[in-house]
Amino acid sequence: MNVLSAISPGLKVLFERVGKPEIVNRPELFRSGGAGAVVACNHVGWADSLWIAYAVYPRQLRYMSKKELFNSTLSRWVLTYGGSLSIDRTDPSPSSIKTAVDMLQHGEIILIFPSGTRSQENIAFKRGAATVALHTRVPLVPAFFQGPKQMQVAHLLHRPPIRVTFGSPIPTAVLPIGRGTTIDLSRQLQLAFEELRSIRPKSARA
Repeated sequence: MNVLSAISPGLKVLFERVGKPEIVNRPELFRSGGAGAVVACNHVGWADSLWIAYAVYPRQLRYMSKKELFNSTLSRWVLTYGGSLSIDRTDPSPSSIKTAVDMLQHGEIILIFPSGTRSQENIAFKRGAATVALHTRVPLVPAFFQGPKQMQVAHLLHRPPIRVTFGSPIPTAVLPIGRGTTIDLSRQLQLAFEELRSIRPKSARA
């Protein structure tokens, strides 16, 4: 059990004090005891990964994080015990990919940002999320985050709206393994993101 697993119940309560979360279309496969999955989400700041973890609770979320974040002793400790995996985005090592594959085959959920970097704009997706899901034969789940880029103390007084919207899981079990398939899956993700972006929050629909 990682440190995040032990403190997750307390973090869930804390998160509900610093935001007004709305989780839309949470997939059934995220139920306790469900199978592994790759969650592919847009990336606007460091807070989005924390809110994705909130959205899949009580399942635990693992992260693929760029190796530069592991440079200091403190950040390396926090990331490692918080469930992050170090990966070189320019040249992913076979061992890091194998670790991710092993986790997924043992029923874990891994978050990957297909944009590869923080951005508010539409940019071409990298194929990492699709590749890992395809080779592990687990569903690829689109997710779209809308909210602040970071958490602030001021949010305790003025709780901002937070919305995580999930798309329909994209099955990979029977797809042929190959570059063409990963390109097609990445295109499906980008289309799913556009659809999720257009879904209005409950407050706007009322």
